[in-house]
Amino acid sequence: MIILVNEQQVQVDDQTTVAALLESLGYPDRGIAVALNQAVLPRSGWQTTLSDGARLEVVTAVQGG
Repeated sequence: MIILVNEQQVQVDDQTTVAALLESLGYPDRGIAVALNQAVLPRSGWQTTLSDGARLEVVTAVQGG
């Protein structure tokens, strides 16, 4: 199935969770925020299984100023 991650199409299996996707895309375990279908997803919800057409936004924290 196809989902969008930061507006980029990504093909995933139908049992893929948010956590598994983030790991496969190389995102770090800490310092990121995730929104699923325009709703902030707390870390406790990262075991949510993705569905076809899901929209994921991933924001990484950047240090500096």
